[in-house]
Amino acid sequence: MKKILSILLLAVLSIVNGQNECYHTVISGDNLYRIGIEYGTNELGVKKLNPGITSALSLGQKVKVPCNNGGAKTITKPLKNVSINNTDEFKGNYLFHTVVKGETIYSLTKNYNISQKRFKTDNEEVLKEGLKLGSVVKIYQRDRTSEDEVAIDGYFLSGKQDGNINVLSGDSLKLYDSSFVNIAVILPFHFEKNVEFLKKFKDEQEPQIYKRTRTFLELYQGIKMAVDSIVEQGLNAQLYVYDSKEDTNVIKTIITQPSFRNMDLVIGPGLTRTFVFAAKLLQRDSIHIPMVSPFSKKDAVINGFPNAIRIIPSDKSRYKAIGAYVGENYLKENIIIAMQDKNDEKHAKVVQREIIAKSLLVDSGQTIIPMITEGVSQPIERIEEGKRNIIILANKKEAFSSKLSAKLIPSSSKADLLLFGLDDLKKYKNIEVDYWDSLNIHIVSASDVKFGYPLTDNFMKNYFKKYYAEPSSYAFTGFDFTFILLKQMLQNRSSYSHEKLVDQYFVGGMRDYQFTFNGEQNGISNKSVNVYKYSNYKFLKLNE
Repeated sequence: MKKILSILLLAVLSIVNGQNECYHTVISGDNLYRIGIEYGTNELGVKKLNPGITSALSLGQKVKVPCNNGGAKTITKPLKNVSINNTDEFKGNYLFHTVVKGETIYSLTKNYNISQKRFKTDNEEVLKEGLKLGSVVKIYQRDRTSEDEVAIDGYFLSGKQDGNINVLSGDSLKLYDSSFVNIAVILPFHFEKNVEFLKKFKDEQEPQIYKRTRTFLELYQGIKMAVDSIVEQGLNAQLYVYDSKEDTNVIKTIITQPSFRNMDLVIGPGLTRTFVFAAKLLQRDSIHIPMVSPFSKKDAVINGFPNAIRIIPSDKSRYKAIGAYVGENYLKENIIIAMQDKNDEKHAKVVQREIIAKSLLVDSGQTIIPMITEGVSQPIERIEEGKRNIIILANKKEAFSSKLSAKLIPSSSKADLLLFGLDDLKKYKNIEVDYWDSLNIHIVSASDVKFGYPLTDNFMKNYFKKYYAEPSSYAFTGFDFTFILLKQMLQNRSSYSHEKLVDQYFVGGMRDYQFTFNGEQNGISNKSVNVYKYSNYKFLKLNE
């Protein structure tokens, strides 16, 4: 290889008609998103400068961009910590990077936004010898993607390869003196459906993501940001991302690959049904990898799977929290547990047992057994005037909750009422806002964005900088649990153990975590939920 020359990367901007207007000439691989980032703005900024512009760019097209130096004909941008060789030596523009400790093919291709296939093609010696400290590798400057891939890049995920979502595919070529964590993310992104979906939009229309993809994409974005954050703190993480397509055959193909045995953590599959399928398959093959169920509240994802980790607290945990809170604060009041029918009895019994347990702790000589009622009329009949009445909904169906709430309103003028339920109450359209104050509604919830908390504020700022949007609850969820799990692995030299999580309390940006064992043959689950009171259009946290 010829001697590497350190020069500056030039970006040439034209001045038209003597005005201070700067333009970018479209080349292969460009889209509005990339152009915006290159000139210090975003896609919206480019569109404002170019009224009527669409995502269908043409080679050689002139796109107006911000002038960063007052309209000079040539803007010179230094590229930090890299060298660039003359383009006539190789086919294309190359940067040259010196490998330092802790770097992997994953981190290099991620930082320079190129495909691993391209990297390995240009650096054949790495295939034979692996990455070596101090060695110099070539980095190609333009990834020649297809039109479909360019369209997806701006609105979906970057770096698609061969029509599969494996954008951060981990590599097996690592520095020999480093330890690594291999993380598999298996979620139903439906990449092919998004390609077809985007083709349906006309030039003047704003492309959108295929509806069923958005939830899992936002979860993935949070996961990715957590991985990047922990990598910066020193954990060498290899992230493998797979599109499960909600298809058990696809999932089987993914997890039966010999390389899958090298995984240290699996996030997903995202649905209860597919998660259970994958867990059974891994168990059958005696592969003991910790698996995270990111969305399911059901016991099916932990029962019989000792390696499973359930992130979302179950309904049982929520009902127990109601019982514990009422038992600690309202034992001397008139407590009514309302269920619709016998199908709700298991929930009613959970609340009742928790209240009984609290009463025994207060006074072992007096056992308080709260009343369980059935239907809408019985709770109304049990209300006592001149006394505080605690009504607990052991049912989360909107029809029953709405009907009982409406029936309770007339009684609220004569008796002191407090209505407890799950946070599903916030979604019910038939419970009018006036009811919330009149019935002193309390809810239990497992999520509450902690504005002002440093972890939350930093995540929101970095997420907006990266995706030009505020993070959804799914993005928060992905970031929180991934950050907590990888932080523990970083502190324990890349190894994971349930024991390192159980009985500790972790505060996330949106959700808190307190993991508990659920029997020797079952996985662990997050049981952290909080009680909130609705007051003056706000939810106030009560059980600090």
